[in-house]
Amino acid sequence: MGVVLRSPGAVSDKREAILTAALELFNERSFNGTPMPLVAQRAGVGAGTIYRYFDSKEALGNAVFRACKTALQRQLVERWRAGLTPREAFRALWRGLWEFSRDNPAAFQFLETHNHASYLDAESIATSEAMFVSICDFVRHGQSAGALRDGDPAVLIAMAFGAFIGLVKESEAGRFALTESVVAAVEELAWKMLRA
Repeated sequence: MGVVLRSPGAVSDKREAILTAALELFNERSFNGTPMPLVAQRAGVGAGTIYRYFDSKEALGNAVFRACKTALQRQLVERWRAGLTPREAFRALWRGLWEFSRDNPAAFQFLETHNHASYLDAESIATSEAMFVSICDFVRHGQSAGALRDGDPAVLIAMAFGAFIGLVKESEAGRFALTESVVAAVEELAWKMLRA
């Protein structure tokens, strides 16, 4: 699942079609509200075909989660590199988050509006934790450089990330268009909230 998802009918690989269909249905109906036969129907495969690729619905949910989380991690963490000032690194992370949500709205919705705790396995938890640790490293680096305020990195991340999620949700609700200028303005406000 290359996270830029195509409609299940446009995917020639059955596993990809199943992952794409599952992501769509999990967003429409929730993980618990999506029966496997409906995933098979949406993917254009037989009900038994899913079980050739995934042992259970939980295994399918974990595969979707890991694909989306790994793509988001690549989008964010690869942008934060040595040599950037903390402000430049924050801008790169913010823009990466925006571009991911813009280019992969189904993946972003799945990651940020669902409670995954009931079915995540150890591998999925480790994938999620790896991204969190990378972002904590960014915060600690910014704190040691005197650019970011003191405090628990997890709290600071929640403040900035929560601002971004709220921005996306309000835009999706039709309250405003999520334009380049809006994203840049909120980025500046989020930076002011975090800076030392």
